[in-house]
Amino acid sequence: MTVLITYPRHRIPRDLQDRLDLATAPIPPLYLPLRRLRAVPLSSQDRDCIARSDYLIVTSNFALSTLIDHILPSLDSAWRGTLIALSRKMEVSANAAGLRHVLVPDEENRHGLHRLLTTLMPTLPPDAVVTELCGNLHVPDSHEPSHKTDIDVPKIRIYENTWEPIDKQRAADEIRRSLAVGKAHDSTTDNDVRIDRIVVTSPSAYQRLQGIIAATPESFSKKITYYTLGPSTARIIAADHHPVILPTTNTNVLRQTLTQLLRALPPCPKPQCA
Repeated sequence: MTVLITYPRHRIPRDLQDRLDLATAPIPPLYLPLRRLRAVPLSSQDRDCIARSDYLIVTSNFALSTLIDHILPSLDSAWRGTLIALSRKMEVSANAAGLRHVLVPDEENRHGLHRLLTTLMPTLPPDAVVTELCGNLHVPDSHEPSHKTDIDVPKIRIYENTWEPIDKQRAADEIRRSLAVGKAHDSTTDNDVRIDRIVVTSPSAYQRLQGIIAATPESFSKKITYYTLGPSTARIIAADHHPVILPTTNTNVLRQTLTQLLRALPPCPKPQCA
C-alpha cells in the first residue's frame, strides 16, 4: 500500500502531512505535482488592462502568486480593485499580501464563480472592467452551464502549465526510487509497496499520470482508488472505469479529500505507528 499525491507537500496543512506520514508508514506519501508552471511575459496592452481592471479573477494558487509576486509590483501605480479568488485559502494569501478587497464564491469551483458573477455583473457600472487571469489549460467544470450565457469575461494568460517527456521520465524514476527505498525499510516478506491510492488534483495531472503508469506499470497496483478535489477530474476518471472518491461539499476540498483518504487507510501494525 502506497499513496501518491499530485500536489506539493508544502501546500498541504502540516497536521494533515503528519497524519499521512503516520498512517502510511514506513513509506510516506509520494508528492509529485506532475506539472511545470511558469509565468509568461505580458504585453503592454495586457499589463494596462490588468492595471485598469476593477475586478481581477484568479482560480489557481499559481495565478495568485504570479499576480502578487510579479505583476502587481510592476504596475506604475498600486492596484486598488477587488480580487475574486476561488477559495478562502486564496483569500488568506491575498490578504497577507495586502489585498484587502476579496470576494470568494460559496463553492470552490467554477459553478460557484459563475453564480457569483451572475449576481455581481448586473450591479456594476457599464464601464467596469472585469478580467480573469488564467493559464494555458482549462477543462470546464461539470457544473458549468453548457449553454451560452451573457457573462463574457475577458481572459489574460499569465502562466503556462507544461509537461515534457523528460518530466515524465523523471517522475517515473522518482517513483521507482521511492518505492525501492520503502521496500528496503520494510522486511515483511509479503510486502506490496505498489501505489494503490492516488490523489489527483486536476484533469491534466490525471492525463499525465497515465503516461507515468505506462512507463512504470510495476510501480502501480492493478486496482487503484482515485481521490479528486472536484467533479471535473472525477468525471474523467469514472469514464475510464476506475473507482473515484470526491468531496461531499464544495468548500475546503483539499482537507476533505485528504481526510477521506485517511479514513480509508488500514490501521498500521508497525511499531512506528504507535
